[in-house]
Amino acid sequence: MRRSYASPILLYCFFSLIVGARHTILAQQSPQSPEKERGIELYRKGDFSGAVEALQEAVKKQESDPDAWYYLGLSLRDAGKIKDARKVFEKTLSLRPNFAPGYAAMAYTCLLDGDNKGAVKSAERALAIDPKNFESHCVAGLARLKESAAADALARAEEALKIKSDYPDALILKTQALVNIFAQEKIKESRETGSRPKGDQPEDPARKERRRAKYALLKQASESLVTYLKLRPEQSEQGLWGEQLDALRVYAKLGAEFETGPAYQHPKILYREKAGYTDAARNAWIQGTVILMAVLADDGVIKHIMVLQPLSHGLTEQAVMAARKIRFTPAANDGKPISIIVTLEYAFNPY
Repeated sequence: MRRSYASPILLYCFFSLIVGARHTILAQQSPQSPEKERGIELYRKGDFSGAVEALQEAVKKQESDPDAWYYLGLSLRDAGKIKDARKVFEKTLSLRPNFAPGYAAMAYTCLLDGDNKGAVKSAERALAIDPKNFESHCVAGLARLKESAAADALARAEEALKIKSDYPDALILKTQALVNIFAQEKIKESRETGSRPKGDQPEDPARKERRRAKYALLKQASESLVTYLKLRPEQSEQGLWGEQLDALRVYAKLGAEFETGPAYQHPKILYREKAGYTDAARNAWIQGTVILMAVLADDGVIKHIMVLQPLSHGLTEQAVMAARKIRFTPAANDGKPISIIVTLEYAFNPY
């Protein structure tokens, strides 16, 4: 467990957030073939392996068909074959150079491949062709977020919402960006002031105002998340996201009070479980660190777990599940148990 706040946050596909090229109607329709039609149908049904097989046959018969190559790229990407998908999207764009959905798909594929600069470049190409391509704003925003440019990511989310105010992925990106800015401000403040001040010490009014502004970011993040949950009422979205909303609201309201509490004796961790690695993440070669913010409460229970840095393919959920199992002796002040805020890190590696 680390008590210092996380390094600049690198958010990536928050809780299986899927952005990128939607299955838009293609600008130019190429001749249909049975293999192509079957491949596209399989892709839309979620049978990505079957779609890959059918579309590979289609492009063998019609090598100059950009639509078939495009759907083959989508199928490969969603089947976890990221590098193969990039090559296929390059072929798609060589056949149709001004195809905005193709650049958007390439942008998201670059993001999955860890190529943030390539993701931004492809997203910008998509936007140059189609300024209304709100999805590309989100992909570029996620890439910038991974590079710790949270303010730029927030601006990208706002641009996407100007185009489509009810776009769920943009709302999630906005939430992530605001939480990142909060975390970065907390790091900066921690480095400038050291440990939190004792409650009986006078506080600099300017510092107090900065702290209030910092926690106001979490209020904005919670508002964005509320809108997202209204748009996505599925039970799968309401579960962990609902918990995140509760945590955001708690920290927005009470977080500053935790920072100005008394000096304390550190808590003692009695049990901490390693987070599990999912098969989906292993198949996609996802690696990185999930960073959580939580309260080690005075009653010996971990509460208000909030994600500062997530990972996709179920890894964030695994980290949260592991964090819930932490057992500890609470921090204390003059022998009396108190609640404190901590950060928790869970590293994942497919090797």
